[in-house]
Amino acid sequence: MRITLRFLLILVTAAFLGKGLSQEKEDSPAPDFQGKTIKGKEIKLSDYKGKVVLLDFWASWCPPCREEMPQLVKFYNTHNNPDFQLIAVNIDNNAGNMDKFLDKLFPQPEFPIIKDNTQKIPALFNIEAMPTTIFIDKKGNIRYRHDGFKDSYVNDFNSELTQLLKEN
Repeated sequence: MRITLRFLLILVTAAFLGKGLSQEKEDSPAPDFQGKTIKGKEIKLSDYKGKVVLLDFWASWCPPCREEMPQLVKFYNTHNNPDFQLIAVNIDNNAGNMDKFLDKLFPQPEFPIIKDNTQKIPALFNIEAMPTTIFIDKKGNIRYRHDGFKDSYVNDFNSELTQLLKEN
């Protein structure tokens, strides 16, 4: 009985650790997409090849997203670097809800925000949680992924961005 329980505990721990690692660090090509920003500009992910991209999927109805967005604005403004771009993809069905949320946000985001109420872009990245934040390296590969949001993720974002900016 003890051996079975110990073995089961090892399997559960291994499964948990394995899932955590695959959720956080990856190395696969990011699928290209295009979308229209809230300012009416058409952009493609491939437009930013050669830069580190932080791609954030969010919705105004999502409490962790509402907590994360002001942190992302601050993060982006702090890391004013020509080799870094943040792109947010909003999946609200009603764009008015997104607009109301953004209107109350101060300071306003200076990074592109794509409206994707059809949720085509999240499907390309297998998004299962809101928010999901993905770091893409200069070569266009997905390197880090964060599902959900915790305040501690901002420290992770800082260290991951620093590391990716050092790479060629």
